[in-house]
Amino acid sequence: MRMATRTVKFEEVGFSASKSGICPVCGKIARRNKHFYQTLNPWNVNANGEPKNAGEIIPELRTQAKAWKEEPTYHAKCE
Repeated sequence: MRMATRTVKFEEVGFSASKSGICPVCGKIARRNKHFYQTLNPWNVNANGEPKNAGEIIPELRTQAKAWKEEPTYHAKCE
């Protein structure tokens, strides 16, 4: 007997960030883009155990993006 599966898509909250700099390996200019996101779902909870809302998620994502931008920028081939 085959079980039926059900796919549930949760709303995504996020944004894209980009950075550019000199690749420390080859010395050429490198540009990278990355998408930071979280979903609004019952398992994505805050410290109180309540589901996070978009207002709580965006500051977390901005912190992650800021940390990523401070890392060196490598070319994909040089990583």
